Amino acid sequence: MANDPLPLAFFFARFLFSLALVLATYNPSGYSFYHWIIDFGAGPPSLKVVVALMLVMIYYVIFRVVFAAFRRSGLIVGGLAALLFTIELAGVVVARRSQHSWQFYFLLSQYVTLCAVAIVLSLGVSWSHLIERLTGQLQKRYVRR
Repeated sequence: MANDPLPLAFFFARFLFSLALVLATYNPSGYSFYHWIIDFGAGPPSLKVVVALMLVMIYYVIFRVVFAAFRRSGLIVGGLAALLFTIELAGVVVARRSQHSWQFYFLLSQYVTLCAVAIVLSLGVSWSHLIERLTGQLQKRYVRR
């Protein structure tokens, strides 16, 4: 099992799912669950409660898996590494010589932070599979109740 190549589509699909989940919960464009909740005239309140409970359950499961994979110190280091990676990627994409307003940089910082959260979530969900594929060892870490 350790000699098989790592499927990049596997990690990319998990990253896309976590990015979609994070951006559906909140994004600066105004089309997210957060903006739908604070707009009191849009949609029935019962539907908002059902969607909120669904998101809470999904985030609960994902954070339990991520915390079991990384623990506290791994989450801190992984979050900082993902944040630095996305900041550098944003610096490469955005031309440094061009003049942008502070609103642009504020919007960019929000997207950078959301992408860093998505990277940490996707790596945390994929961590056990990654270790198994690289070393051939199964991880059997149990989550405390």
